[in-house]
Amino acid sequence: MKLPSALVSAIAAAVALAIAPQVVSAQQANYPSKPITMIVPFGPGGTSDIMARILAKHLSATLPATIVVENKAGAGGAIGMTQLKRSAADGYTVGLSVIGPEVLQPAIRKTGYTYQDFDHVCATYSVPLMMMVTEDSPFRSVSDVIAYAKENPGKLTYGSSGHGTLLHLAMEMLMDQAGATALHVPYKSSGEMVTDLMGKQIMVFNETPTVSKRYKLRPLAVFSDTRLAGYPDVPTIKEAGWSINASIWGGLIAPKGLPKEAIGALENACQTALKSDAYRADVEPLDTPAYYMDSQAFAAFAQDQFNMYGDLINRLGLVEKQ
Repeated sequence: MKLPSALVSAIAAAVALAIAPQVVSAQQANYPSKPITMIVPFGPGGTSDIMARILAKHLSATLPATIVVENKAGAGGAIGMTQLKRSAADGYTVGLSVIGPEVLQPAIRKTGYTYQDFDHVCATYSVPLMMMVTEDSPFRSVSDVIAYAKENPGKLTYGSSGHGTLLHLAMEMLMDQAGATALHVPYKSSGEMVTDLMGKQIMVFNETPTVSKRYKLRPLAVFSDTRLAGYPDVPTIKEAGWSINASIWGGLIAPKGLPKEAIGALENACQTALKSDAYRADVEPLDTPAYYMDSQAFAAFAQDQFNMYGDLINRLGLVEKQ
């Protein structure tokens, strides 16, 4: 008996609908089955790029797939983050999250995304900023810097990597707590800041500990509650009497809606990589030790950071007018 064509079409459609979820489930169960792209929202050679490539190397050794790093710089990291947001949420495009592009930039200007547009897989590193000056600077401590700023309102000059960056905000938090003022001088790179610091164009700046070591600068304090193992003689800001924590952190994120199989595989790979001796051997010479948080903890941390710095940025009047 020949079935009506309409009935045949209906049966075929029903069979296709029944099979489709099984096909998708099978694909997810085999994740990853092809190379994964990791978007880095900054150019090659910087801390973020270096940490991303180390992570990609060790994830590739754990997962049955190669991870290819793709640099998408511009607009303080917003271009790369926007591309990541618009990518398919299938686990084959992931990204390196960094505090600046993920939580600071959206609080300062309209970026078209927030931390809520991403699934957080794992945090991988966190390094506190360090205040530093030249070896011949008259400043021997944070107290010296504060005293000068109070005695000479607006005359203390300090550099940063740009308006609204953590380097900028850390100093503004200190000046705010101390009831002092200073002149902010933004730069495009740490190298430019070092050049002007050596040339006495600025007096001080905050950067990662590696910069202090590389350029033989005098570290005054670290923006954390505890001293760094590699710098046991450098006091904390807290020891100087100021309650400020300012760390540059990063981790693995993906477009919102990542399949649970993919996020589980990536999270497990992150944990395995960061706990390995090989990973630690790669990152510890960079003064950027492994710092692991799972997906749930990392998502909650990003929200807390966005709320905290968003309030600060508003209070200091750093929100850009649209």
